[in-house]
Amino acid sequence: MKHTTFTLVGGMLLSGVCGAAAAQSNVSVYGMVDAGVAYSSNQKGNSNTYLRSGSKDGARLGFKGTEDLGNGLKALFQLEAGFNLDDGTAAQSGSLFNRAAFVGLSDKRLGTLTAGRQYAPYFTFLNPLGPVPVVTGATGAHPGDIDGFDITVRNNNSIKYMSPEWRGAAFGLMVASGEQAGHQGSGSAMSAALKYDVANWRYALGYQVLKNGPLQATWDPSSSSSFSKSPINTGYLSAREVQYLAAAVHYQQGALGLGGSLSNVQYRPNASSRFADTAIFNTAAVRSTWQTGTPWLLGAGYAYTRATSANGISDRASYRQLSLMQSYWLSKRTVIYILEANQKARGKTLASNGVTQIDAVAVVGDSQVGTPSSNGSQNVFTVGLRHSF
Repeated sequence: MKHTTFTLVGGMLLSGVCGAAAAQSNVSVYGMVDAGVAYSSNQKGNSNTYLRSGSKDGARLGFKGTEDLGNGLKALFQLEAGFNLDDGTAAQSGSLFNRAAFVGLSDKRLGTLTAGRQYAPYFTFLNPLGPVPVVTGATGAHPGDIDGFDITVRNNNSIKYMSPEWRGAAFGLMVASGEQAGHQGSGSAMSAALKYDVANWRYALGYQVLKNGPLQATWDPSSSSSFSKSPINTGYLSAREVQYLAAAVHYQQGALGLGGSLSNVQYRPNASSRFADTAIFNTAAVRSTWQTGTPWLLGAGYAYTRATSANGISDRASYRQLSLMQSYWLSKRTVIYILEANQKARGKTLASNGVTQIDAVAVVGDSQVGTPSSNGSQNVFTVGLRHSF
């Protein structure tokens, strides 16, 4: 991504014996605009052709900057707002900087400490090795983004530490609070992750746990963390907590890239939950990219998600998804893209009441979480244009 950079040189005058001091800071304004014409074969029982924002990369406007404080220490900040290009509305109602809003300090030897609304280390290390860089989140995220490899998990009131990289290895830690008086343990989150890069190989391992707030009839909106909600997990949103554990690997040899991942997501109940047994979703996925000798970049991904038997369900739900992307780069900042995806769902899951067994329905990537299929099959096709600045 190319940033438009403005260099601001300011002098701060201090009276008396403090004298005068000057510091230099950099502020970057950046963003993406992305719109595509999408076709879905089944949205709640009917096909639909529509203009969709952010099918390849979410439309956004951001500001970020650093100030050199000397001796390898820097102050930093980032503010990033997501919006819908098709109608100009905010991507998340009631939130201006809904993608990121944090400030912190960075030291070359000690690492980076930030506070605010931000992504967990789980996402920071696993996302680059997952499906999103290859076939996008809209059609390539694992069904319903059940394992949070895309940008659907964001954490309010969080403090995050990222270590410096040492011989290709690095780790990160994060804690977040629900900040509710009388319910200090509710709505919090924690994450830990590590990565290791060596030669042509990249590895990542991540863990995070998101806790529900005191209003547990569904996922309490006062909880510090949000995540993707779809018919895949709607019967389990009254969980006391959701736990994620995932590992990913990527190998790059010239123009060819290959990778894979495994994830385990657990919705754990308590006495206030509407369901009784821990609901577990395991996902195995592979992905590949090929940079042809032309401006065409080709990507493919396949994911298989299966629930375990629980809550009286013996015919457990499963989801198979194939996703493809072809992108033609007009320049480093402008790309025309084509996306195709097919998902097949089988078995049973729980309805939103957490009790009734219903047929599993298809939910391609995270673009159809609000418009799932009425049955076990869904196809999505998109042609779009994305420009970054």
